[in-house]
Amino acid sequence: MIKKDQTPLVSIIFTSYNHAEFLQQALESILNQSYRNFELIVVDDCSTDGSREILLKYKNHENIKLHLLEKNTGSYVKSSNYGAQKALGEFLMFAQCDDFADPRQVELLLKALKENETVGVAYSRSNMVDKDNNIFADDYRGRERKFRLKCKTDTIISSLEMRRFLSFSCVLPNLSAALLRRELYVKVGGLPEKYLVAADWAFWLSLSELTNFYYLIEPLNNFRQHETTIRNKVKIQKQILEISTIFYEHIRMHRLSGKNAQNMKFGAGFVWFSFLFLGFNAWLDCFLSVYRETFKLDKFNIVYLIGGFLIYFKEAILSKSGY
Repeated sequence: MIKKDQTPLVSIIFTSYNHAEFLQQALESILNQSYRNFELIVVDDCSTDGSREILLKYKNHENIKLHLLEKNTGSYVKSSNYGAQKALGEFLMFAQCDDFADPRQVELLLKALKENETVGVAYSRSNMVDKDNNIFADDYRGRERKFRLKCKTDTIISSLEMRRFLSFSCVLPNLSAALLRRELYVKVGGLPEKYLVAADWAFWLSLSELTNFYYLIEPLNNFRQHETTIRNKVKIQKQILEISTIFYEHIRMHRLSGKNAQNMKFGAGFVWFSFLFLGFNAWLDCFLSVYRETFKLDKFNIVYLIGGFLIYFKEAILSKSGY
């Protein structure tokens, strides 16, 4: 048994909204962590499906601080920041109510941070699971070749490498997979609330300017995938435009130039093109509107879209060749 007074406090921010079916499993996976010195800050964002009744059963647990919001924030980002503002720990983790964790997740991620002082964020591979907890994929296999080669084993990813990886894909696909130093969360101003669908991506990009990351190959996080996800014109357009805005704002804010800026611009084109495979007809339907909006960001947007297309197919060929 780990003695609490000999270990740093970890604050786990658990956001809940209308996932009663998975709520108990998610909570128990955290309460049963091998690392014991943690506070679990539960924030329910006005659930209407019975989630609150489940949460109230845990209100007297010694590790839990329960916050039942009276007004819906409209965003997991805002409820996550609300919880983080209540945190007392040296380290932060964000957990979501439909995911669940390996019992050693906090222990192993914290170990990586404590043993590597230059690392501010530690995260693991994630299993993709369906509603019945069946594992059907993991987030590593679909990554670009450079990332797979770098992360064959547990490794430190330098800040520059992480920015490069994040320029083409959100290689931390789930907030629930990571543990970070709270001082860094404060330094970047928390999760950016102006974004609705890719705030975590923007958050990791900001952190990549400040710190190194540590990647664990063992999947310690289970990321729930829902069959009800609909890829329509409005959703695809919204996601493409938000991610493109994040990339160009990052270039501007951090005054990136030369190859660093080019990587992010080609990354924006890569992401735009990759959405084609999530909804072909919807992608075509919103093409002109996306073109007009991204033209405001960069008049060479089509050049970067074509470049992204070429990068995408290069990756596809390398993957089929076993590289």
